[in-house]
Amino acid sequence: MKRTILLLLCLLLTGCSNSEEDGYKEVRKAGWNFIKQNKWENRVSGDWEQAKVEAYTVDKGQAQFMDEQYIGDEVLRVEFEDRANTAAGAPVILVDQETKRVIGYLPGE
Repeated sequence: MKRTILLLLCLLLTGCSNSEEDGYKEVRKAGWNFIKQNKWENRVSGDWEQAKVEAYTVDKGQAQFMDEQYIGDEVLRVEFEDRANTAAGAPVILVDQETKRVIGYLPGE
């Protein structure tokens, strides 16, 4: 019984890792720097370190500020939480998985 409880506790604790430990801190930072360069910080709510990062396959015509070589490739998308009551939400930033450089963005809605 004690082993079962200990095992469940371990699973719960490891399942709740913070975003700094998921290996995407550099990707989030690149996305945040791009947000700041374009003066879009006022569209973001919360801490940049909590941005959601996931794989994304680039489709033609969706992204802005992009090299055509990435069409059809899988990149990382960094999505920051939108600030409430803004005319346009924060753009989703696209980052190359290997170089960790911003390669484009999807306009905010």
